Amino acid sequence: MATRSRVKYLVVMVLFIAVALAAFTCRVERHARAATMDLAAAIPAAVGDWRMSVQDTSLGSKEARFLNETLFRTYRRQDGKTIMLVVAYGADQRKKFNIHMPETCYRASGYEVESLGRCSMDSPYLRLRRLLVKDGPSTIEPVQYWIILNGKPVTNEFEKRAKHFYYSLLGAEADGVLVRVSSHSASRNPDKEYEVQKEFISSLYQSVKPELRRVLFGNGV
Repeated sequence: MATRSRVKYLVVMVLFIAVALAAFTCRVERHARAATMDLAAAIPAAVGDWRMSVQDTSLGSKEARFLNETLFRTYRRQDGKTIMLVVAYGADQRKKFNIHMPETCYRASGYEVESLGRCSMDSPYLRLRRLLVKDGPSTIEPVQYWIILNGKPVTNEFEKRAKHFYYSLLGAEADGVLVRVSSHSASRNPDKEYEVQKEFISSLYQSVKPELRRVLFGNGV
């Protein structure tokens, strides 16, 4: 028990040190974006060769406590390929409830989730997290996602928690967005699906206005 307490103490100390370093090295931005972005209007129904076929913008009661908007869309290409796009936006990430990692949500819903690590793409430059989600032996959903907090990418849960703590401690308002793309695959080797998803992400980047690019893809693109 004493060892466990020491580990918890060390973790807390590391968080405080990380926040202190960030406070000295980073300029604090104290202006959150508008609470309403109207994602449905800002993200076009036509994304390159893809056309929207299904849309849902409703917020559940739990999500409404920490998100301002969500967008669920299905896009279809002429060759029959489909992409499911999810965008979850929160204008102020200091709140207790904030953007959650998809792994947590999938597992809470009873899915089997295999993490396949990170991969990069150049146009736009992104570090994507890859998942393989399974619901029984025949339903396989390759997933790729990224998170942007205050215009900067977040690559893991520890970094996300540290940044939320930093924003809360210093009173710095910061918006956050999670963008997730997924598709269904009949194959247990989903590499081709991931490449198709990257094509869609590139088309999405080209299709949105520069102001929205900062929100969805970060300042570094």
